Formats: sequence, structure tokens, C-alpha cells
Amino acid sequence: VMPDDARPAAAARPQGDRITGTAWQDFTRGKGVGALNAVDASELGYAGMTIEAVKDGEVVETATAAPDGTFSLSAAADGAHLRLPASNFREPYNGLDWLGPSLVTPAIIGSYIWMWAGFAMVLIAAGLAGMPRELLEAARVDGANEWQVFRRVTVPLLAPVLAVVTVTLMINVLKVFDLVFIIAPGSTQDDANVLALELYRKGFSEDQPGVASAIAVFLLLLVIPVMWFNIRRLRREVRR
Repeated sequence: VMPDDARPAAAARPQGDRITGTAWQDFTRGKGVGALNAVDASELGYAGMTIEAVKDGEVVETATAAPDGTFSLSAAADGAHLRLPASNFREPYNGLDWLGPSLVTPAIIGSYIWMWAGFAMVLIAAGLAGMPRELLEAARVDGANEWQVFRRVTVPLLAPVLAVVTVTLMINVLKVFDLVFIIAPGSTQDDANVLALELYRKGFSEDQPGVASAIAVFLLLLVIPVMWFNIRRLRREVRR
């Protein structure tokens, strides 16, 4: 269905060495009415349509159609294959503002913090409960203020707990999928995309298993340093 403010399509006109064209709805109601592959008076232009010029699998230039459907590309697009990306046909988001393109990422971040804050608080609280109070009191007796006690005594004693929390949350951030997939509507998933979601989309929705496999390997490479740090930390603790 074309929008109410759609304008009649216009045939593209030459513009020097530029490549011109028209994106329009090549359809006229009535049997035998209108000419195929030609702009008729009753046909409407696709205003705002994105046109990509592709050479050797890479987009070399992009143009946006005018209200009458006309567009132009530079000479660099000569010989390129023109295509209409899938984003042209994605339904625009018309729901709640906080799930729109501008706020969906902060909404997901807030949900993630809310979901994992309890885990971090429980571990840190357990570490604080098991901390020897004598060390804190000794630092205060020696003249340390509260900030110095916190920085010089509390944080070093909590370092193992903080390391566990940090490593766990980093691994979960790298592989987060469910929150983005569930919270972000289909029309705004590109604005909140993450590696795990892109892996799923390439592998199961877009039938590109090679790209999905490459993303999976890249995720593994990102997780390996975190795992190495955690294993090294555990070995140091065992030696103590």
C-alpha cells in the first residue's frame, strides 16, 4: 500500500556523467493498462527508497530516491549492479518510544543490569561478610581515613570476588542473545544488534552458515582471553 502523500513517478533525466534512474511502482490497475518497464502517469514513485550500487559484492555507492522516485549515482557506480536493500521493506517501528531505535539499546542495558545486579551484590556481600574486621580497625587506628581503608584494604581483600564477578559478567555480555532477541522488536533489532544475535540471524534467518560460523569463531576468540585470565587467577589462588 502506497502512502497517501506519494507523488507521481517521473522518468529519470540525464545528468552529465551521472547514472540516473527511477524507483517506482510499476503497476497500473486495469487489464492492459499501462506499459511494462515504463513510467505511466498514474504510477507512483518510491520516495525515500534506498538504492545501492554493488560491485564485486561490495556497496560502492548509495542513493536515496526523491519524492518522485528519481535518483542519481556518480560515475563510480558505472557497471555496478543496482539493488534495493532489505531495510527498504522493513516495517517501521510504531510502538513504545523506549523500544524505538533511539532508546532500545539503553532499555536492554538497563534490563541486563537489573538481571545481573543481584548476582554481583550477593557475591560482593558475601566477600564483605567474610572480611576480617581486625584489618579494617587496624588501618583506622594507624590513621587511615575511610577512603584509604576502602582503597588500600577493602578492595585488595575483595579482589578475588571482584575478579569472579567481572569475568562472569564479561562472558555473559559477549554472548548475550536472549534479551536483545526478546526485547527489541524486529524493526529495531538492527539498532540493538549484538554478535550472538547476528550469528543467529545469519545462520537461521538469512541462510548464511559461513558468516554465522565466522561470527562464532570470532566470539570464541573474544572469550579466550577472559578464560585465560580466569584460569591464571585460579592457579595463583591454588598455589597460595
